[in-house]
Amino acid sequence: MKKKLNKSELIRGMIAKNPTARAGEIVALLKSDGVTVSKPLVYQAMRKNDSPKKTTAVKLGRKAATQALPSNANEIFESMQTFVNAAGSLDKAIEILSVFKK
Repeated sequence: MKKKLNKSELIRGMIAKNPTARAGEIVALLKSDGVTVSKPLVYQAMRKNDSPKKTTAVKLGRKAATQALPSNANEIFESMQTFVNAAGSLDKAIEILSVFKK
C-alpha cells in the first residue's frame, strides 16, 4: 500500500532549505519534484512555521482618547478661529484647505 504524501511536511522542508523563498518559488520547486501544491497551502505552512506572535500591551487600531495636546494648542485654536473668520465660514475654510490636500 502506498504511503500518503504529506504536502505540508514537504512545504515545511522546502521552507527550511530556502527560508527566503516566496510562495510562488516554493510551488515551482515542489512542482519540479513532481508534487503539486497551491499557493494558499504554502502560505498556510509559512504562517504556521513562523514563531509564535509576541503580544504587546498596546492594541492596534484606535489611538487612545487621552492623548496629550501640544503645549501651544490654544495658539493653534485661536489661529484656526481667525482663519475661519477671515474665510467667511467653516465650509469656505475647508474648501480653501482642500487645495493643500491635493
